[in-house]
Amino acid sequence: MRRLIIIGGCLAVAFLIGIVALVVLDNPQARVAAVRLRLEQIPNVRLSFISDLTKQASQVIAADIEVSGKGEMSFTGLSTGSFESASHIRLSGIGPYGFRTRELVGGREAYGYDIDIGPSSPIPAARSLGITSVQSAVARYDKLLALVAHWPVTTNEWPSGWPPKKGEWSKTSDQEIHFADLPRGDYYFCLKQ
Repeated sequence: MRRLIIIGGCLAVAFLIGIVALVVLDNPQARVAAVRLRLEQIPNVRLSFISDLTKQASQVIAADIEVSGKGEMSFTGLSTGSFESASHIRLSGIGPYGFRTRELVGGREAYGYDIDIGPSSPIPAARSLGITSVQSAVARYDKLLALVAHWPVTTNEWPSGWPPKKGEWSKTSDQEIHFADLPRGDYYFCLKQ
C-alpha cells in the first residue's frame, strides 16, 4: 500500500510539473512567428494579416493571405501542424465569401465563423478535395471557390431562440445548408458576403 502511495504521489508531481511547464514555456509570440514563417514560405502567397496574441483575449491564430492571381483566403485555428498533415483546416473566408456556422453541441447551439475543409470536415464536398494542409488549400483555391460559390448566401444574422430544446434547433433559415454528421450531430452553415 505504501508503495502505491509513493508511486501515485510521484505521478501526481510529474503531472503537475508537466502542466506548469506547458503554461510557463508557452510563448504566444513564438507560436505566431512559427506560423508566419510557414505562411511566408508558400509560393505565390502574400501575408496581409496575422493575429497578435499579445493584444487579444483569444489564443487562436488567424491569418489573411493574398494568393497571386486568385484572391484572398482567411484561416483560423492555425498552428505549425496546419502546414503538415492536419485533420482540420479552418477556412474563415475565400474570395468575397465569409462563413457562419452553427452546430448543436451538448444540447446547445454553438456558433462560429469558419468551415472545416480538412479530412474530418462534416461537408462531403470539402472532404473530397483532399485538403490536408494550408498549402493544399491554397493549391485548390479555384476548386474551393467554385464549391462555395454555389452555396446559398445570406446577409442577415440568424435568429436565436435560447435556450434550445435538447436535440432541436431553435429556429432555422431556408438559406442554410444542413449536413448530418452522424458521430457529432448536425452542422449548418451559410455564406456571408
